Amino acid sequence: MAVQPDPDEDQTSDSAPRRRRDLRLVVSGVLLALGVWFFFANSQDVRIRFWVFDTRTPIVVALGIAAVFGLGIGVLVGRRFHRSS
Repeated sequence: MAVQPDPDEDQTSDSAPRRRRDLRLVVSGVLLALGVWFFFANSQDVRIRFWVFDTRTPIVVALGIAAVFGLGIGVLVGRRFHRSS
């Protein structure tokens, strides 16, 4: 037998987490769509010069490599300042 919720009960405490989850899903979907659009809009090849060699690669790959390096530096610097405080 299923339990029916009492219509007089206050359900605001249950709806707030549900709204936050729905908002996160919508924002994640929009960011995913923008990321896919960005990928296809920037698929042309560019020349990248490393210390020893040159290569041609899509600009999205170059930006991804730069983002990974930036993330790594940010994590290392963040850990250093986090330990000292």
